[in-house]
Amino acid sequence: METTTPSAFVRATLAAALLGAAVIHFAMVPQHMSEWAPEGIAFVVSGWIQVALAIGIMLRPKRWMLTVTVLASAVFIGAWVITRVWGAPFGPNSGGAQPSSYVDIACVVLEAVAAIISLAVLWHPELASKWRTEGMVFASIIPVAVIVLATTAVASPSASHHAHGGSECPKGQKPNPELVASDGHAHDPSACVPDIDDKGLSLLTNGHHHEIRNDPLDPATQAEVDRQLAITREVAAQYPTLAHAAASGYRRAGGYSPGLGVHYTHSGIAELNPSGTMTDEALRHPQSLIYAGTDPNSPIAGFMYYSMSKIEPTGFPGTNDTWHYHSNVCVKFSAAGTDAPFGADRGDVTKEMCNAVGGVMLNTTQWMVHVWSVPGWENEAGGVFAEVNPKLGCSDGTYYRVSNEELVSMPINICQSGAPGDPTSSEYSQNS
Repeated sequence: METTTPSAFVRATLAAALLGAAVIHFAMVPQHMSEWAPEGIAFVVSGWIQVALAIGIMLRPKRWMLTVTVLASAVFIGAWVITRVWGAPFGPNSGGAQPSSYVDIACVVLEAVAAIISLAVLWHPELASKWRTEGMVFASIIPVAVIVLATTAVASPSASHHAHGGSECPKGQKPNPELVASDGHAHDPSACVPDIDDKGLSLLTNGHHHEIRNDPLDPATQAEVDRQLAITREVAAQYPTLAHAAASGYRRAGGYSPGLGVHYTHSGIAELNPSGTMTDEALRHPQSLIYAGTDPNSPIAGFMYYSMSKIEPTGFPGTNDTWHYHSNVCVKFSAAGTDAPFGADRGDVTKEMCNAVGGVMLNTTQWMVHVWSVPGWENEAGGVFAEVNPKLGCSDGTYYRVSNEELVSMPINICQSGAPGDPTSSEYSQNS
């Protein structure tokens, strides 16, 4: 087997690109495995091929290794292009082009770098071997930049929330127009919604997250979740109405929104929960208390827990507490509370627009999860950690929100009807 002799700099850069792409592939395995096992396995195999090539090239490079690097990178890049332009030819997401994100673009860039360097060495084995010391010092920035690119990709929110979307909806479902209108592609599996008149419920979404789950838990895990939820109900008893929350220092964050209620927040150290684990102390300090209306006597309906964890929090026991985050949020603070005059997660809101209304632009928020554990406000269909609650609707029995243009005036109630109500109550269910 012919051994080639690329310089140490070239080998280090090539190995860094291969290992960076491998780390990204491995980081994506759990999410792809949960969507479709063969795809998850393909990510595992791709990662190990790149690891093996990186080790071989660093220790004893041979021409066939460089050739395999070129071919494998071409296959991986080609597969990415196909899924982003035409959609996968098979599997649950076949037939529809998938959206791109920072993490997968970074992986493709690293694979392209590996292929280009390998081709260059195959053509000129002595590449960079005669560079002077000054040139080598300057060029050493390249492998470092490759490592930084891989690290930022794995640490980015798109790595934690890299979900397929945008494929053609199955029979009985339709595209979610609210998601598509915001930035051109879906951020989570709610890209398709039931093709029925559900009075706007299926249009409600809440931030970036992977699939909402409501899996059965083993008895021991369920018992611990039940114990923790009992603590949240003790908190609900402390703040039964909106007036109790306001008197205790909680302040309004946004208006009443269908599916989400109105949030009253308190952001002390205990509420920010940097560790991301739900200790009993953290359970007693939700960052938001959620109320079913804007009047002082409006009842508490749920909670929103917050975490400043760098990665998706460990949170509650089991697999069902799907945490979310928001992007591109213009926040305006006032004595009355906090408002988001343009909503959240919209791709068309600029910093200049935010400045014009006296707001501050947040590129990305921290982690949040809703908990619907208050007696009488349980979400029977979606589970205790569902992103929205069907019982938090509008006074006309629907879930329709005001338009984006109307949001700029920062209404206290975001329902089109102008007032809250429970669409699941007998009054509305009899007429639907």
